[in-house]
Amino acid sequence: MSNRLLAFGMVAVMALSITACGKEEKKTEDTDTTEENTAQAEIEYDVNDYVTLGEYKGIEVTVEGEYEYTEEGFDNYVQQQLDSNALYVPDDSQTEVKEDSIVNVDYVGSQDGVAFDGGSAEDQMLDIANNSQAGGTTGFIDGFTAGLVGHSVGEEVAYEVTFPEEYQAEDLAGQTVIFTFQINYIAKAVASQEDLTDEIVSENFDFDTVDDYMASLKEEYETTLQQNLESDTETAVLNSIINSSTVSEIPEGLVQARVDLILHIQDLQYQAYGTSLKEYMDSMGYDYDEMVSSITESVKESTETELILEAIAEAEGIEVDEEGYQEFITPIISQMGFTDEEEFYSEFTVDGYGGERYFRLAYQTEKATDFCVENAVVNSTNTIAE
Repeated sequence: MSNRLLAFGMVAVMALSITACGKEEKKTEDTDTTEENTAQAEIEYDVNDYVTLGEYKGIEVTVEGEYEYTEEGFDNYVQQQLDSNALYVPDDSQTEVKEDSIVNVDYVGSQDGVAFDGGSAEDQMLDIANNSQAGGTTGFIDGFTAGLVGHSVGEEVAYEVTFPEEYQAEDLAGQTVIFTFQINYIAKAVASQEDLTDEIVSENFDFDTVDDYMASLKEEYETTLQQNLESDTETAVLNSIINSSTVSEIPEGLVQARVDLILHIQDLQYQAYGTSLKEYMDSMGYDYDEMVSSITESVKESTETELILEAIAEAEGIEVDEEGYQEFITPIISQMGFTDEEEFYSEFTVDGYGGERYFRLAYQTEKATDFCVENAVVNSTNTIAE
């Protein structure tokens, strides 16, 4: 099993919603929905009072994706890896920097003859045409790379660059400084599998030969194909079950408990930096209440799925076996940075819902999902990724 944790996955939704919420034009009165309230009794319910199950055994689904190994598919996979790594190597045929060159440099930024913090770096690959790191998307300040054009490998080049008035470092905002560059070499991209050499592979991927690297990528690719099939199958089965089942309503307090858990987890991360989620969002100009509202709507959907799977587990007598549960929870506790199980559960306890109860339910619903997938009839159509 794969530690899916359906409801717990809403933490990712919260992170996405931060970027999705618009900045406020004007601050409104703060409303912190995570303030501690008087502890409430544990939320109790009979799932059968809320869920009417549809078909969930022997259902037939069709999935379409890249599931079978082909040479064409593998070649595409290799190309994707090379593109994502954005590798560059010296191009000995080029000696003069042009407007479209990729150049490896060391540089030092100085103001009034004194190097300033954060203004120096070595072995940097610069994209002259895009005024950015090679393979990157964020540009440098205007004019940073332009002065290198026309100069040669081995030269030291110095010229003025002016920081924008709105630059985040106040001591440099609007200031004109000197950047001194040492041009190490002009580079070319490792654009295809044919460009790979044993030396390139050894320096960048920790394999001795190209053949060793290709064998590793082939294993990765085959694993990815299997994971794609498993993931798409599970999604198709769950969607079919959800569409045929009905949740009349969600037990009182359950959605709020899930939302509180997500906010609590996020808050713990920000507390490590001496702040809180709300304080951070306020400082960045985001609407905290809008973010909480967005999370709540998403949690409602995931909680309905959780209830359906809980009902299936009860209908099929799927229980939490201790050996399997320990295999499930032990790596989670470790990944979360805990060594004590009770302390771990305590951190994931919110009003109305205990941490241990939550994770035991997550394990039980995962077993229910596996049961449904194992009993499904799956038809697959293989496609080749572009």
